[in-house]
Amino acid sequence: MLNRLPRPLAMLFALLLVALSAWCLTATPPPIKTAKKGGYTDGRLYHDISSEVAKGRPYHLAAAELHRAHHYPLKPFITMRPPTEMVITAHIGWKGFQKICIVLLVASIFTWAIAYENRLNWLERIAMGAGVAAAGSSVSSDWLMALQEYPAGLCITVAMAGVIAWPRQWWYTVPVLGFGLFIRELALPMVLLCTTYAIWNKRWAESAAWGVLLAAWVGFMAWHASEVTAVVRPDDLVSVGWKAMQGFSGFLKAIIFTSPLQRLPLGWALLGAMLPMVGWLALSGRDGLFAITAVGGYALMIALFSRADTFYWGAIMLPWYFAGYALIPRALTQLYGAMRGEQLAAIPPAPMT
Repeated sequence: MLNRLPRPLAMLFALLLVALSAWCLTATPPPIKTAKKGGYTDGRLYHDISSEVAKGRPYHLAAAELHRAHHYPLKPFITMRPPTEMVITAHIGWKGFQKICIVLLVASIFTWAIAYENRLNWLERIAMGAGVAAAGSSVSSDWLMALQEYPAGLCITVAMAGVIAWPRQWWYTVPVLGFGLFIRELALPMVLLCTTYAIWNKRWAESAAWGVLLAAWVGFMAWHASEVTAVVRPDDLVSVGWKAMQGFSGFLKAIIFTSPLQRLPLGWALLGAMLPMVGWLALSGRDGLFAITAVGGYALMIALFSRADTFYWGAIMLPWYFAGYALIPRALTQLYGAMRGEQLAAIPPAPMT
């Protein structure tokens, strides 16, 4: 995309990039709100619910009681997570679920390492796999996998690489992304994007498959809503809402505190969280527009709606967002060429057969 910028816009973008980089290195945004040491966390809540379900308690009843006991809201119904992950872990344990996440990560690394075969050079493709591997290191903690954004993000990662690499092999992207959607509804924007992309490319069988998935999910969520309504009491807490409007810094902090970037000094971490977005702008064509829309859409969602205490929403973009690191040199080369009035060759689109 950057290779198509007119010279004045390329120069303006370069100035904006320098200004944002300087801001990252000097900014002191408000801190992330985390639980006090030894306090009751969301991860603890989901482990406790899973334990109760393993004992034979109905999920919604157990979840409602634990929500009340630890002062978690129960209104609206989406404040109670869908039962998918907790029911699975009640049967196979958190270590078993962690193994599923590890398989998803390995699949993610493989698919992203070859996603642009014959379109990117081997170094860029290896770097894509490495970026996904680094961001996916959270699978080493079965505790983190209790936060549904992490496994859902892994599902998005596998599916997104498939959309870009093998558009005719959609048969595996639908169930993988569907699994993520049934775990955490924050995967819905990606499902809608995949559906729109399939329709745009006139892939009708794939479009129908996405439609069936969405219909099944709507039915599942309607059932979930009815079950939550049945156990909610008039005096149960109501959520404070999701209109925090934290802005760009809120998005960057969500990426930082759900990834290995949290080990860096804040300024460098902010810069590190921003740079993959620049890399994604190197893509062109329909698959490039798909990827850029995914990145921009999720970034906007987190910037507008996540709260300081829901920074873990950033995990929905991991580890796929970090594949953008591999494209930063190409993006900067394209930008430099556009500033000189040159239009460099774009990355070829994915083969359609």
